[in-house]
Amino acid sequence: MKAGQVVARERIEIVEAERPDLALERTDPDGLKDLVLVRTVNAAICGSDHPVFTGPANYPAPPGVSLHESIGVIEKSWSNGCREGDLVLALPTGSSAMAEYFLGLGTSVTPLPKGLPQEQLLMAQPLGTVLYCLRKLGHWFNAEVAIVGQGPMGLLFTAMMRNLGAALIIGIDQHDNRLAAAKEMGATHTVNSSGTDPVEAVNEITGGRMADGVIEVVGVEETFNLCVKLARRNARFINFGVPKTTQYTADIFDLFRKNIQLTTSVGPDIHIDFASAMRMIGEGRVDVSPMISHKLPFARVQDGFEMATGRKGECIKIVIDFEEKGLGR
Repeated sequence: MKAGQVVARERIEIVEAERPDLALERTDPDGLKDLVLVRTVNAAICGSDHPVFTGPANYPAPPGVSLHESIGVIEKSWSNGCREGDLVLALPTGSSAMAEYFLGLGTSVTPLPKGLPQEQLLMAQPLGTVLYCLRKLGHWFNAEVAIVGQGPMGLLFTAMMRNLGAALIIGIDQHDNRLAAAKEMGATHTVNSSGTDPVEAVNEITGGRMADGVIEVVGVEETFNLCVKLARRNARFINFGVPKTTQYTADIFDLFRKNIQLTTSVGPDIHIDFASAMRMIGEGRVDVSPMISHKLPFARVQDGFEMATGRKGECIKIVIDFEEKGLGR
């Protein structure tokens, strides 16, 4: 099979690799129990995939690493309840969906409903992680929320705040293309922080109250501390962005003084949140189309990662199409 392999920092090559079920059958036949072999149809680049590409990492990375937001067809099943031929939303083992085939647990696949574009249903995977986070935190009706970062995950938080009845939804980002998508997906206000002080902007928008909910979806120390500044006393603070470093120097006294409730969140409950996310997309309650900026063929996966990691003003969410043979858009 063909697989993408990160062979060096910021360099992906399409290589020939052994199909994962054949490799496991050769080395550990019992290891196939409860697994499914999925033929990849579409996969999307997630922020948590970036570090393998940008480094530092151990190169070459294993073939297929790193993509994990994926849709495909079950080619073989060693798991009860998973039918061969079903089109599913699937989580690959080892984030190995940058390949024509991958293995996943039968418990980590969700059959897809018919009638919607696959790239939209693919967004149920990141949306599921947002739903999991918000389910832990109670209601947001009439809240005044600032969301720092309007990449794909920030946009999904924006859309969910609209669904949950927030009164003010302030999208903050440095790129106009992402702020335009934020308006489409439910932001009541947007702030371009490259030219406007976001603290002053939020102060003005809220009439001096500041935000009673702040959501960090970037993953750097600067935006973490910005969220502390944007929060009013007793605010809820969701630290959701994948951290780019292992440690932050935080404005801990301000966090403490304001009595801020800090929550982190990663991952979903697969069986609850993916199904809920697909239902919300299918019912039109969350329109994910504004965030899907590019659909590229597998042959251009290098271009996709270069754009996602280095040219964010040109893109938002990039889908890799494993069935498309052209140049894509």
